[in-house]
Amino acid sequence: MKKRKKRKSLYIALLVLLALFIGSLYNSLNGNPLSKWLAGRELQHFLAERYPEKRLRIEKGFYNFKFKNYEYRVKEIGADADKGEAPEYEFSVGGWIPKVKVDGIRSANLDTALMERLSAEAAAALKGAFARRVPAVREVTVQLEVVKGQLAENTAWTPSLKLDEPLYIHVVTDAAGASKEQVAEAAGEIAAVLDAGGYDYGHVTINANVMDDKGEKQKNTYVKYVARFDKGGEKVSAKDVEEVSK
Repeated sequence: MKKRKKRKSLYIALLVLLALFIGSLYNSLNGNPLSKWLAGRELQHFLAERYPEKRLRIEKGFYNFKFKNYEYRVKEIGADADKGEAPEYEFSVGGWIPKVKVDGIRSANLDTALMERLSAEAAAALKGAFARRVPAVREVTVQLEVVKGQLAENTAWTPSLKLDEPLYIHVVTDAAGASKEQVAEAAGEIAAVLDAGGYDYGHVTINANVMDDKGEKQKNTYVKYVARFDKGGEKVSAKDVEEVSK
C-alpha cells in the first residue's frame, strides 16, 4: 500500500513538473494573457499621452518570442495616405514592467538626413576629444534621433544641442597590449570627457579590437574586450570588462 502511494505521489509530481515545463515553454513562445493585457494597456496609455491629436486604432498584436516583445500595428483613423489608405505604424512593447520600445509614428517622422550629418559631426568631435586622453581610440559612432521640424536643416552639432532622446555612443579602441584594467581605465577617461563636456548620453559601449599590423580596424579584426556604462552609473572596473573569445 505504501509503495502504491509513493508511486502515485511520484506520478503526480512528475505530471506537475511536466505541466509547469509545458506552461513555461508556451509562455516563452506565445506570452501569457496577463502580460499581453498589460502590454496592450501600456500601448493605449502611451498613444493617448504622446499623440492626443491623432485618432489611432490598435490592431491585434502578437508575441515576438525572439525579442520577448508584443508587436502591434496601429492604424491612423481618418488620415489618408498618398494611395488613399490609412497609414499604419509598427509598435513594440516589452519588459517586466511593459514599456513601448519601438514607436512607429516617431520612426516614420525622423529626419534621417539631418540625423546622419549630426551623428557624423558628433562622432568626429568626440573621437578627437577621446583620443587626447585615450590614444588607443580608433573609431567613434554616435546614434541620435531628430524628428522632422525639431531642428533647422542647417543646425550644426554642439554638445549643448537639445534633443529629446540621449545619445548612444560606440567606441572602438586598439586592444594591442591592453589588459582588462587598462580597458576599464579607458572607460573612465571616456566617461570623464562626456561628463565634463555636458553630453546628454544614455549608454556607451567600448570594443577593444585586435587590429591589423598597421593598427587599423579591418573586417578580419576581432573584439577582445567589451566594456559598457551608462550616464550616472557605476564606474567601470576590471571585473566589469568582458573578455571575448576569438
